[in-house]
Amino acid sequence: MTYHLIEEFKLDQETKQQIADLVQICFPDTKYQGRTYFKQLPHYRFLAKENEKIIAQLGLDYRMMALDGQPLRIMGIIDLVVSPQHQGKGLGTKLLKELDNFLKPYAENIDFLFLVADKHKFYENCGYKLVKQKVQWLAMSEHKNYGLQIGEFNDCLMIKQIGQISWTERTALDMLGYWY
Repeated sequence: MTYHLIEEFKLDQETKQQIADLVQICFPDTKYQGRTYFKQLPHYRFLAKENEKIIAQLGLDYRMMALDGQPLRIMGIIDLVVSPQHQGKGLGTKLLKELDNFLKPYAENIDFLFLVADKHKFYENCGYKLVKQKVQWLAMSEHKNYGLQIGEFNDCLMIKQIGQISWTERTALDMLGYWY
């Protein structure tokens, strides 16, 4: 098995098709309509391949967010998927550990890894923490902007500290963009 980090704009058609097929299989209730992304293109893809076939992937979105007015450098994890025939074998955990190893030399440029999830135990076992926050984000769906939304969340936002900044729960998080 090999792992690859590739910039989104460098994906060839075959890779995009494999990603589109994989996310649709793994999220059957979402109509991806051939897209490789849910709401917005990620900046990077972290791919696990076996014999040149993508068997797992996650999107990475590198951007600024503001926590209680303090700017944070966030590497957001989007759409972690593992092919059904490889699920339950630790590949998702291995992919996240490989991502940690890959990002380690760049830790001074990343304050937190961030994701939205409902499988908390899986991510907690990989070092992530569930946080409770007041959030402001840009609502979008199917390539349409619906403006700013504000809400409080205690059951889906997860972080992993990389840098030296501490996370303060129950304060205002401005995602400075779309919701993952």
